[in-house]
Amino acid sequence: MPVIYRCDGCGKEAPAEKAYDGRSIKPHKWYSRSDKDGEQIACSRACIELISKKTGKTGVVAPW
Repeated sequence: MPVIYRCDGCGKEAPAEKAYDGRSIKPHKWYSRSDKDGEQIACSRACIELISKKTGKTGVVAPW
């Protein structure tokens, strides 16, 4: 069964991609950030802002 990532902003789902060492990683061009409360996953910059407004956390993520 594949690993599925769900955007914390809009709820969009996408299958994980495989890293060179076989680990499951977030889909290409998706964003993630982690802090002491856990990880937030976003499918787009618009969803980063939506998550930021819902959680009160920063909307700043690395550009890659």
